[in-house]
Order: sequence, then C-alpha cells, then structure tokens
Amino acid sequence: MFRRVRSASIAASALLFAQPIAAHPDEALVGGAIIAPGEIAITGMLDGRRDRLEFAGVSVSINGRPASVAADGHFGGTFALAPTYRVEITGPGIFAAIQTFATAELRDETCSCLAIPSIEVVARSKDRIELFFGGDTMAGRRYFEPPSGQRQLLYRETLAADLDRLLAPMRPYMESADLASVNLETVLADSAPGEPLPGKSITFFSPPELAHALKRAGVDYVTLGNNHIYDYGEPGIASTIAALDQAGLAYSGAGHDEAQAVGATRLDIGKASLALLGFVGWEGSNGAHQIATADKGGAAFGTRGQVRRSVERERKLRNVPVLQYHGGAEYIDRPSATTIGRLREAVEQGAPLAIGHHPHLVMGVEVYRKALVAPSIGNFLFDQQHPRTHVTYAIRAILEKGRFLRAEFVPVGVVDYRPVPAVGAMRERVLRRLFGFSAERGTRLAMSGGHAVVYANQRGGLTGPCHRRSEGEFKLAGFAPACEGVRLGRDVIARGDFTMARQDDAVERALMSDDAGLEFVMSDGEAHAVLRPEKAASSPALFTHAYLRDVPAGAYTLRARVLLPVATRVELRIKDRPYAGAQPSARWRGEILQVRDVPAAANWQDISFDFVRPEEADGHARPFRPILRFVPANSGGNLEPIAIDDFELISWSVGGETEADRWQASHVAH
Repeated sequence: MFRRVRSASIAASALLFAQPIAAHPDEALVGGAIIAPGEIAITGMLDGRRDRLEFAGVSVSINGRPASVAADGHFGGTFALAPTYRVEITGPGIFAAIQTFATAELRDETCSCLAIPSIEVVARSKDRIELFFGGDTMAGRRYFEPPSGQRQLLYRETLAADLDRLLAPMRPYMESADLASVNLETVLADSAPGEPLPGKSITFFSPPELAHALKRAGVDYVTLGNNHIYDYGEPGIASTIAALDQAGLAYSGAGHDEAQAVGATRLDIGKASLALLGFVGWEGSNGAHQIATADKGGAAFGTRGQVRRSVERERKLRNVPVLQYHGGAEYIDRPSATTIGRLREAVEQGAPLAIGHHPHLVMGVEVYRKALVAPSIGNFLFDQQHPRTHVTYAIRAILEKGRFLRAEFVPVGVVDYRPVPAVGAMRERVLRRLFGFSAERGTRLAMSGGHAVVYANQRGGLTGPCHRRSEGEFKLAGFAPACEGVRLGRDVIARGDFTMARQDDAVERALMSDDAGLEFVMSDGEAHAVLRPEKAASSPALFTHAYLRDVPAGAYTLRARVLLPVATRVELRIKDRPYAGAQPSARWRGEILQVRDVPAAANWQDISFDFVRPEEADGHARPFRPILRFVPANSGGNLEPIAIDDFELISWSVGGETEADRWQASHVAH
C-alpha cells in the first residue's frame, strides 16, 4: 500500500479507520485545478495509433463522472476519492473500453495525482466483432450452504437479485461485447434432478435462475462441453437445456445424443457467421461415462479427430468456428501435450480462437498460425476456496473478417465467490502468471492500461527497465520482469494489500480472524484490515481460511505492517494440514515458529519472519496455513483495534534462470 506516515495518536487513528481521508487535506493546485478535500486528480492517455484514430467525439468517464478529453487523447479531471475507479471509454467508431483501477497502483508522487497508463482504443468497423470469454461458472453448493461462520450469498426468496449482485462487477465488461460466453459447469435444476452419475464423487447443480441472471448480465452463449453437465444423467441434461431455452441463452457442447452434442450453435454477429463449439477432453473417471454417444446423452468428446471434423465442417459451410475445450489436469500450471494438440488442431483447420478451461488456474497463451490459443482461462463465478483459483482472467478478443486480430486479457479476482475486476496485488499476480507462462510459449504480451494484450501479428511485447522491488505496493507504471542476478520471490497470498477485500457488497472470505472481528476499511483511498478484539484479554489472530497447497518447499518470508495501540507479542504460527484420520483442532492452533516483541507506536511498523518449509513431495511443501497472533503485553487485556496492511507471504523458490521466472517474481532480495 501507499507508504503513509501517521503521527496521530492510536485513539485518533482508530476513529479514522472507518472514514475516507482527503488526498490533499489542504487545498492544493494539481494540474491547474483546485483539489478539494476528499478528491484526487486523475490523468491518463488514450492510444489510437494502430488504427490512426482521432478522438473527436470520444468520451471518458471515471466512476460515472465525465473526464475532459483533449484532441491528442490526454484525459483527466478531479474525482471523488474512492476504493476503485472504473474508466469507461465510448464513442462513435470505437469498441467500448472498460478498465478498473485502485489508488495505490496508480499513485504518482511527482504530481500528487493518480496516473493511468496509456489505454489503447480500437476502431470498430463493419468487419470487426468483439467476443468475451469467462471461465468456469456455477452457483450452487457453498453459495447456499457456506462453511460454518460464513455468510450465505444466495437465498431462494431473493434469488434473482442475489445472482445479479454476484455478476454485477463484470456486467459492464460482458454487455459491451458483441457476444459474451462462459463455461456453464453445472446442471441447472431447482434440486438434484435424480441420482448422481455412478462414479461421480463431486456433483454440481445450480438454480435455473442462473441462466436468466447470465442473460441479464450480458452473456449470450454458454458452452456445456465439460465434466459436470452430465452429473445427473439424462434428467440433468433435460432440465439444463429447458432452463437455457427459457432464458434465451444459446449453447452447445452437450445434448441428448452425440449428434446434438457435437453440433455447433450458429449465430450471425455483424457480418460474421459464427459456429460455436464446445468439447470435454475425456470420457470420464471412476466409471462415470460423461460423454454423449449415439444412444445416450452427455458432453461432446473432443478427440483430436472430432475437433478436426467439427471445425472442417463449419469452414465448409463458410462459418467462423470458435472452439472451447474443457480438459487437462486440475491445478497445473502448464497445458498437457494432449490439450495443446487439440487446440492447435482447431487452429490448423481454420478456427481463429481456441479457448480452454478445467484446470481452475490460468495458463499462458500463444499466437499459433496467427490465431489465439488460450489453454486455461481459470474460474469465473465459482465457489472454490483455494487461493490459487481466485487468480484468473477474462478475454476480450476481436475478430476481423473472421480472423483473429487482437485479444485483451482482463485481470479478474474471485472475491466472495464472484468475479471482480482485479486491482492491486491480485492484478499483479494475474499479470505475472500470464506474462511468465506466455513467455514460455514464445508469446510476448504488451500492456494497455491495466490489461495485457496480444496481436495476431506479434511485434515484440512490453519493454522497459526490469524491477528490483523488495517491498512496497504494486505500481502499474513499474510492471516489468525482475532484474537478473537477484533472488526472486513471489507473494503466494496476493491479497494482503486488502485492495480487493471489500468491493461493494463482496467481502473477502479467504482471510479469517480469531478472538476478534475482522473488518476491511478505507483510509486515503486505500484499504487495510482491522482486528477488533471482542472481549478483554483477547489475543486476535489473522490467517488464511484455506490451507495453502501446491506451494514450493524452501525459504519463505512472512511480513506485514501493523499499527499497535499497546506493546504486543506477535507470534508467527504455522498449521500443517492434518493427515487423514488426525484429531481436528482449531484453525488458528498452529505451531509457534517465531515471536516478535513490538512496542506500541502511533505510526505503522514493519514486522518480518523468515522460515523454511521442508519438501514433502515433488518439490512441494506440505499444505499449511500461516497465522499471525497478537498477544497484548498487558495482562489485563486490550480492546483497542489492531490495524494490519501489506500482509505478504513470499516464497523465495521461484528459480531465476528463465524469463518466465523473472516475470513471475513480485519481489527480489538483494
């Protein structure tokens, strides 16, 4: 977060936690405008060079308030200080552009303002269309029956409004596209429509109202080619198709038999006749036969031969085939040879876009034969608790005369089981994964504002100096790979700046507290966490809800900034995930690894712990939960709040030999 220094008393600081503070308490002249308390100057630049655009008639708004736009593309103004700023760019002859930013990642100390990096604007023409792709989507299970102590998000009595709230953060991004799509990874039914498919240990069903909510949010088409569409056999297929038809959502990828499942949904978008195809990558596991055959329903089986036949068929009909494929192993960083082979096969037969999902983690992309191959775009609306699955992106791809022209990758964080435009540390984690794993595939990405972009005709990528950031907030202006010759680290929590902890009514549930209430509050337009002790003699704790799994063995640093009202013993505890059959214990009851005695102070103080996680298997550590517990030095207890910011867990086992390693490093040690 922004390194603010406070000299106010602890009592005064506590009063300030719940209310915004002006960026410039004394009115100041910034960029020729008077900045009043509670406002901030924001500047930016539109880039229309690729299409030789002029900006007459182009409008820019920030949080709904118009900005001034100069003829050369510079825009700006003064705006109310806010947690996030949504920039919307509209006008005749251009595709609408939407981006969201947070204060800390934009703050420019040279102008005491927020500086938005240059945003590319793309010309709209009769030969161009824009398609939006979101990842795995469902709305059952934990949405209705959350873990103990967590709030329920969906209620039958208010289901339509509840679902609309879950999709509201991404609605502007979807409804502005010519066609928006998600992977509907669930049966649609009011209740389980029958017995689960034999061999299925995890099954999903979501209310039919989800189809209507997706439609209201701007979704036009869903792919059903996945491993959950046949969770309840024929009754599940029937209820799902009925719900989609009633909502007016197009679909493909599954059906009552193979012929229906492998068929394309054909839609005319502008001058393009699209053929939308969906496939699953395997027949089933543990005896669960999930694919459609001549005499049973299920998902379309996306063998390489079937992909080839389907794409060839649509090309012969003069349609533009767009393929989505659901396959590969879960929770892996790189696609299998099978996945890449099938996606490339689609491109070789003429598909301009081949989009994948199922691993629940985002992967790198490649431009193959001037088409886009994206093996895994991660989750979208999903209730998984593993923090790694919350780091994701959506794609906005532009086709020109049926050929791939450009793709923009919108960083997304899954917060409170819903997709939210990613800002701050979460944006950085998305971008670093995307840039790093794309570099491994020979793809050089560029930046437009806070989004990554790639073009059919690649001409280099993001250029500029490398970074040597050892601490401090993420700044978009400094986004770059780490420099060579330094020790590389990666923040595996990627949410401890608390920038995304509260977005409208979405509240972070990946972090939890014990012996205190956990609040996320704003100050100076930025966020931090507050532990509020609930009783005398409390020893508050902050920890991750889920065990961190698939994390490297080796050296770690846990650090944070704290505002302590009294002298406090700060304990770093680590709780290993129990083995099967072990006696359960409280979430916070881990082993004390280290202790720091921290004095009371009116200003923020840094605390840091270094430790090592031994290898358990394949270079990974045993899954664990990091815990910070605060034990007041006064035995009588303390009811003053404890503020926490920049809560980071840095793994120093990133490597460092490759460009991909350096892209993925958020921190370095000198």
